[in-house]
Amino acid sequence: MKAMLYADWMNFRQSIRSILFVLVVFAATALVWNKLMFFNFIVVMLSIMIPTTLFAADQAYGWNRLSLSLPILRRDVVGSKFLIGVLINLALLGIGSALASAYCVFYDSSTSLAEVLAGLLVCEAVSLLLMGVLMAVTFRFGIEKGRYIVMACVWVPVLGMFVLEKLPGFGEVFEAAARWLDAAEEARLGLLITAAVTVGVAVYLICYLISLKIYQRTEL
Repeated sequence: MKAMLYADWMNFRQSIRSILFVLVVFAATALVWNKLMFFNFIVVMLSIMIPTTLFAADQAYGWNRLSLSLPILRRDVVGSKFLIGVLINLALLGIGSALASAYCVFYDSSTSLAEVLAGLLVCEAVSLLLMGVLMAVTFRFGIEKGRYIVMACVWVPVLGMFVLEKLPGFGEVFEAAARWLDAAEEARLGLLITAAVTVGVAVYLICYLISLKIYQRTEL
C-alpha cells in the first residue's frame, strides 16, 4: 500500500501547480465579487479534479494496464486511489475553511462564520459523493467515458435547477425552504449537516467496495 500511495502521490504532484492556480482564482473571485460560494467551490470543484488527475496519469504512463500484470494486491491499487483522494480532499477542506475564516474576520465581519463553515461541511459531503462515484465509474468504464458520465451527473442537476427556476411557483417553494432553514434551530441544522456528511462518507465507502469488485474482475 505504501508503494502505491507513493506512486499516486508522485503522479499527482505534477498537477499541483494547476490546482493551486484554480485555488487562487476561486479565492480572488470570492474577494472581488464578494461571493462566499467560491470558497465552497474550492472544496467541490478541486476535489472532482483529484480522481481525473490520478487516473489520467496512470493512463499516460501505462500504469493502468501494467498494474494488472504485476504481483501486487488489487485492493492496494484501489485503496491507494481512495485514500490519497480523501487525504487531498481534507487538505482542500482545511484550506477552504482557513480562507473563509480569514474572509469573515478581516474582510466581512458581518458574515456568520458558523454558517460559512456549515456550508463548507455540506460541500464536503457533496465532494465525497462525487469523488466516490467518479472513481467507481472510472474503474468500470475508463478515464474518458468516466469523465463524460460524471460531467453529465454534475451538469444535468445544475441545468435542471435552471429549468425548474423558470416554472411557476418554484420561487415561492425555494423561498419557503430558505425561510425554514433560517428559522430552524441550531440543533436541527447540526443534525442535517451531520446526516449529509454521513451520507457522503457512506457513499464514498460503498464506491470503494464497488471499485474493488470491479478491479478484481478486470483483465488485461
